[in-house]
Amino acid sequence: NERRIKKYYQSIFNYCARRFNGNTVLAADLTQDVFLKLVENLHQFRFMGKFKNFLFAIAVNTCTNYYKKKKPILEDIETLSIQDDAPDMLEQAIQSEQATEIQDAVNRLPDIQKEAIILRFYHDFKVKDIAKITGVGQSTAQSRLKQGIDKLKSMLDKEVL
Repeated sequence: NERRIKKYYQSIFNYCARRFNGNTVLAADLTQDVFLKLVENLHQFRFMGKFKNFLFAIAVNTCTNYYKKKKPILEDIETLSIQDDAPDMLEQAIQSEQATEIQDAVNRLPDIQKEAIILRFYHDFKVKDIAKITGVGQSTAQSRLKQGIDKLKSMLDKEVL
């Protein structure tokens, strides 16, 4: 359904970009792969429950499989910079400084904790949905989330000092 694709495309793209530290070129490729896999596996949807969870499960697996196949390399600074056409770049940079510090800390988390944090705080999934999407038990998802939060607090406290 084209309407559903448009509705979720940006969320999936944002998830992929966050998983790969802001690499928008790679995120666009992976997002395309996610929707291709969706089309290939759409017949399984009725057994999975919520469409959004089904789609994010494909995204999580696509990103994880890519990461396993090819370790990410350091990206050009341009990939991480603010777009040239952004209105008032200085104001935008000041407003996003704290968000950038948090995203940098998220990027340093172990992958399974990073995945849980991104799904919970950037995409508003509940713990039970994170468990389903990532294919683990609810207590494991909760544990990954708590460990990730604890590590983020520790990293951000050290940066403030």
